[in-house]
Amino acid sequence: MIEMASSAGLLLLLDQWSKRIAQVHARDSCISWGPLLRIRYVANLQAIYSRQGARAGLVLVWGAAVVSAIALHGSGAWFQSSSALIGLGSALGGAPGNLLDILRRRGVVDFIDLTWWPVFNLADVAIVAGLAMAFWPQS
Repeated sequence: MIEMASSAGLLLLLDQWSKRIAQVHARDSCISWGPLLRIRYVANLQAIYSRQGARAGLVLVWGAAVVSAIALHGSGAWFQSSSALIGLGSALGGAPGNLLDILRRRGVVDFIDLTWWPVFNLADVAIVAGLAMAFWPQS
C-alpha cells in the first residue's frame, strides 16, 4: 500500500507543478519541441464543470474508486504486485489532479500537444498508463 500512496502523492504534485509551469510560461505562447511536440496552454472549460452537483459527483466517484481499490487489494484478488500498486497509485493520483482543476478553475488545464491528438496533461497520462500497468497480467 505504501507504493500506491507514494505514487499517488508524487503524481498529484508533479501534475499540479507541471500545470502551473505551463500556465506561467506557455499561457500566451506555444513552445515547440520538434515537429511533433508542443507545449501549449489550453483551459478545457466544459459547462458541466460549473455545476455543483456534477463536481460533487466526480469527488464521490473518485472516493469510491479509492475505496474499491483498497478493498480489492485487501481481498487478495487484485493489485498484489508492486507494479500493480504503483500503477494504481498513479491513476488515483492523476485523477485528483484533474479534479482539483475542476473544483478550483471550473475546467482542466491541458498543455501537451502532439499536433495529431487532442491536447492533454500529465494527469491524463498517469490515469491511462497507471490503469494499464495496474491491470497488466502478472506472470
